Amino acid sequence: MSTLFEQEVGPQPPREVTTAVEIQALLKSLQLARTPLTISFDGRSQQCQSYIVDLDIPDNRLLIDETIPQIGDKWLTQGDSFHIDAWLDGVHMRWQGDTALKVLLDDAPAFSMPLPTRLTHHQRRGAYRATIQRSIDTHLELIHARHERRFAGELLDISATGCKLRLTGNQLQALQPGEYYEHSRLLLPEDTRFDINIEVRHREYHEASDETHVGLRFVHPAPQAQRHIDRFVHYLQREARRLAREDLF
Repeated sequence: MSTLFEQEVGPQPPREVTTAVEIQALLKSLQLARTPLTISFDGRSQQCQSYIVDLDIPDNRLLIDETIPQIGDKWLTQGDSFHIDAWLDGVHMRWQGDTALKVLLDDAPAFSMPLPTRLTHHQRRGAYRATIQRSIDTHLELIHARHERRFAGELLDISATGCKLRLTGNQLQALQPGEYYEHSRLLLPEDTRFDINIEVRHREYHEASDETHVGLRFVHPAPQAQRHIDRFVHYLQREARRLAREDLF
């Protein structure tokens, strides 16, 4: 029987999650990732944004921050019904809310509501993408043999079909979507090294950290390279599941 934590091989149809532990784990992942929540109120066109600030499992309560813009606080307080959408790692989550109570959490205003008993989970991305902690040693060297260009950095995340790379500085002009780096080298934990063909899909410069994040696709990796990638993704997936469950209890 499949679960939300098993490896998916392609975009999946929406599924209804009703198991309390799975719902709690999904909401905890949104909290840990500081994922924005989009709040839509029935009969109103304006949407608001908030974040999960706490999960109160014993009391079966979910706490979210004040809304942006603040008009959402008024609608929550007066009892307007609403639904919440969130997107994380290619997964769209959606659930309904009917009541919210304004409370103080660590002397800061927040809204408390019952944990949802049903949550729609829709994996839109073609492969599960696992976040990589900085403590895990990874390295990717992009090598363009014809133009004699090289870029090297650490992985931010990885899936069976691609990854996201962190590079120092503004590399928007140097890296163009659609370019191929045919002789790139990927280093995974336990000194696992192999050559791989990489295609640049998109890139984004983050001025605050002076970093460029580059979305990359693996192009026809050799069978042995694909096995190394799949094993690493499965390992990260198991660790994410273990940590999510530990945080719940």
